[in-house]
Amino acid sequence: MKGVEATPEEQERLATGNNNGSLDCKLPPQQARPRTAFHSTRMFMLVFLSGWVLQGMFLTYFVSVTTTVEKLFKVESKTTGTLLAATEIGQICTALFLTYLAGRGHRPRWIACMMLVLAVGVIGCVVPHIMYGTRLMDVHLDSHRGGSAPVCSADGNSSMVTCDDAHARSTAARSYITSVVIPWLFVCLLVVGVGQTGIATLGIPYVDDNVGSKQSPLYMGITIGIRVIGPALGFLLGALCTRVYVDPLKDPGYEYSDPRWVGAWWLGMVFIAGFIVILSTLMFFFPRQIKQGPMQLTLKKSKEKNEPFFKDFFVTIKRQLTNDILMWRTASSVLHLMPISGIYSFLPKYLEKQFRLPTHDANLVSGLGGILVMGLGTITSGVIILKLVPTARQVAAWTAATAAIYSAGMVVLMFVSCPEETFRSLDATNLSCSTDCHCYGAPYSPVCGQDSFTYQTPCQAGCANSQQLDNSTWLYYNCSCINGTLLGEKAVQTLERYSVPDGFSSSSFAVSGECGGACNQIYVFIAIFAAIMFVHATGEVGAVLIIIRCTDKQDKAMAMGVIQFAIGVFGNVPCPIIFGAAIDAACRLRDAACGLIGACASYDSDRFRHFFLGLSAGLMFLAFIMDMLVWLRASRIDMNPADRSSDRSPAGDTSL
Repeated sequence: MKGVEATPEEQERLATGNNNGSLDCKLPPQQARPRTAFHSTRMFMLVFLSGWVLQGMFLTYFVSVTTTVEKLFKVESKTTGTLLAATEIGQICTALFLTYLAGRGHRPRWIACMMLVLAVGVIGCVVPHIMYGTRLMDVHLDSHRGGSAPVCSADGNSSMVTCDDAHARSTAARSYITSVVIPWLFVCLLVVGVGQTGIATLGIPYVDDNVGSKQSPLYMGITIGIRVIGPALGFLLGALCTRVYVDPLKDPGYEYSDPRWVGAWWLGMVFIAGFIVILSTLMFFFPRQIKQGPMQLTLKKSKEKNEPFFKDFFVTIKRQLTNDILMWRTASSVLHLMPISGIYSFLPKYLEKQFRLPTHDANLVSGLGGILVMGLGTITSGVIILKLVPTARQVAAWTAATAAIYSAGMVVLMFVSCPEETFRSLDATNLSCSTDCHCYGAPYSPVCGQDSFTYQTPCQAGCANSQQLDNSTWLYYNCSCINGTLLGEKAVQTLERYSVPDGFSSSSFAVSGECGGACNQIYVFIAIFAAIMFVHATGEVGAVLIIIRCTDKQDKAMAMGVIQFAIGVFGNVPCPIIFGAAIDAACRLRDAACGLIGACASYDSDRFRHFFLGLSAGLMFLAFIMDMLVWLRASRIDMNPADRSSDRSPAGDTSL
């Protein structure tokens, strides 16, 4: 009689030796192996999820220090965006081949090796600080010349642009260091991307193979939910490290609010790499299969040793490409990821421009508010799927519903914003009161006049004199373009805060920075945004379960590799380019210095909001269409294959 495969519960009893006398006679005692703490799914989850959290920490940590990197190396945002794309390129180059080999090999050891590769890439990012840190800081401090913004001057020197020989030498030295460091960082982040592939694509199939199909949703929910803790912790670690001076053993004599300050952008990478090495060491101790009998393991290993690598690689690839459900789910995964990735890549900037939040608060909302809510939604959905045991068609329907709710929510958020900043003029030549001040070419240095209008520079406002109030705040007075009879809120509060003599209020004056103003719409935005992210996150567990249930058991890792490959090529690489272009399209004024056009200095709030959120809503609506195609075919998927196998087994048949 042909034997029936043991259920997961029977396999666990076989492996633990607790068989209650039912199957002992079938296993020779000499093949039994002693079990350790590493023969535990829970122990694997602890180590694996810790590694996944650290991986996510590095990604958002690097994002959180990009401002410091841009300031130190004087590179544009598109350069740092290219660096971030390097991690995706590394995943693209290795996803398919790695998941094919590792999916048929010892997955924990493959994960451990990839974690070591990840640690090497992270440590490599610290090398530029070791090699050039001191020299670069000397250049930075020499070239950084604090002072007031350009003021009105009839002799044509109002722009005060420092383009002398000293500035040229400083720029040349920095350019040389940057030309060496940026390619090095690109290579290191490429290595980081290679290391991330193993953790992202091999861990979930390994967990699914070692738990019953009924328990799988809960484990998937925990796995995906805890993953989002990493990005949140990465933002927090970045905030902490950038408040430490770049040389922790040195007191610069000024605080992090000073323009000369450079944070310890490299420090967090040392901690992350160290913990990754420790976890990779533990990962080597896990067995090839936790819930599998010793005889089955021996036969499987001997069989696979006789099979050459890549024997059926192209056959396996073809099997994935001809799986219509997997292909539609892949397209849906890409379109689900792009809006989320695009939103979080530029969310701090959006909050700063739309709601006038300081950088620290914007990062706090981005890193904790939305990301932690997504984690809660993911874990909640795992518990619900465990309790309700929905069909594949029901899971696919809910995934589609979350996409539709997200798209509609982004449209609603288009109408939540603060009042537009009021500029007196966005063209310095348009103000007749400052035509004799020679303001052309002056860099963008906004000031808030006592008339509650924002001016591009003190020069544009016709201010002839300046006085420093603290490291970053200046008072400009004798301004010919400002109505001295008005007293705006910000200007008056600044005078009171610094106890400025009353004599200044008799002459027209302005203070550094845009006028802005109080705005409570941020609380409305956070409430709606958090609700949208929670609902969308509840569809992620079901989406992953559909992926691993619509393929053969031996193809689970390969299916995850196909998804990872597609997300990298069609999602993560073009995503920052597309969203960056949408944001640039909302720019209404660019900075200029030494005759060179710089980054965007001011955005049209309405266009920024409509382009940014509208693009996210449109992409998610396309994901909804793909989800509906999956829903039409989902009836072919068995969400609980182990239970079906158990139901088909003859009662009382324990033969092997």
